Amino acid sequence: MTVAVKPTTDWHLRGEWFDVCSCKLPCPCSFAQEPTHGDCLFTLVWQVHEGHYGTTDLSGLGVVALGEFAGNMWIGDPDATMKLMFYIDEKADADQRAALERIFRGDEGGWPGEFGSLISELRGIEYAPINFAAADDLAYWRAEIPGKVDVRVDALTGPTADPNRRVTTVNAPGAEVGPGQVATWGVVKKADAVGFDFSHEYLGASSKHFPFDWRPDGTMPVVEVTAGGTCCCN
Repeated sequence: MTVAVKPTTDWHLRGEWFDVCSCKLPCPCSFAQEPTHGDCLFTLVWQVHEGHYGTTDLSGLGVVALGEFAGNMWIGDPDATMKLMFYIDEKADADQRAALERIFRGDEGGWPGEFGSLISELRGIEYAPINFAAADDLAYWRAEIPGKVDVRVDALTGPTADPNRRVTTVNAPGAEVGPGQVATWGVVKKADAVGFDFSHEYLGASSKHFPFDWRPDGTMPVVEVTAGGTCCCN
C-alpha cells in the first residue's frame, strides 16, 4: 500500500482498535494473506483515548466501520476492493465530526491515508452513540451501538496457554493499524452488526485487538513485548 496524501493539518490519535470478521481464527490478514473465504465481512472499532486535529480535541471519541473486502490488500493486488460505511460517535460536535471524517477517509495522510487508499466504495457515514469497553488486562473487549452493533470478544486461551497471559502476535506482517504494534487474539462471543448492505450473511469468527498511535507523517512507536504476553509469532 502507498499513500500520496499530504496532510493539511497537524493531528495525532492514540487509542485502541479491534475487529470482528468472518475469517477463521487466526485472521489471515494479520499474516498478510487473503481472507479465509476469499472475501471478508468485518466490523472495525476504534476508540481514541487521546487525540487532536489542529486545535480540535478528539479524545474520548469512537469510530466503527462495517464493510467487506475481497482479495489480498497487503500485496498490492489491483483487484482487491474494500467497501464500507462509518459510524462516528454522535457526541462529537461539528468540528470533531469533520476532523474524524477527514482522518478516517484517508484525507489527512499517515496510516489512515494508506488504509483509506484501499476503499473502493464508501457507502456512507452516520452518527450514533458508541459504547466501548475493554479490560485493563485485555480479558475482553466489546463495543455497542444500540440497535445496530453489538460485538463482544473474550481473550483467546487454550489447554497449553497460561490463562493469566495473553496470546499475542509480535511483528504482524499485516496489521490494520499499521506497523510495530502487538496483536492480542480473542474469541468472538457475539457479532451483530447492521447498517451495511452485505453481500451475504455476516458471521463473526475471528478477532484481534491492537493499540494504535497515528501521526500524519506515518511514524509510530514500536511496542515491546511485556512479561504478560505470550508470543505466537515472531
